[in-house]
Amino acid sequence: MNKIIIPILILLTLLVSGCTNQPTEGGETASAELTIKEALEIAQDSECMEEGALTGQTIYNENTKTWWIDLHPNEERPGCNPACVVSEATKTAEINWRCTGVIVE
Repeated sequence: MNKIIIPILILLTLLVSGCTNQPTEGGETASAELTIKEALEIAQDSECMEEGALTGQTIYNENTKTWWIDLHPNEERPGCNPACVVSEATKTAEINWRCTGVIVE
């Protein structure tokens, strides 16, 4: 049951937060000032790499002006689906663990 609930909760969270994944030619999003290529470079030079490896799955959040790059963590945290979040404004990256709070059996 939890295997179904967790992905649904994550998807709902992304939809409510205004995340979009509408790439244009070249893999960029129409309104992004920071390209996905630049965001990946920032992520690769950040603390995110100490916690895991980038998966390549990306989402651009137009509301927060951030790129969210899924992260495969070195150590799993039950109920979490981490992402390396790259800010257009600061050109920095940090991990958001995106934990649901649901206890996984």
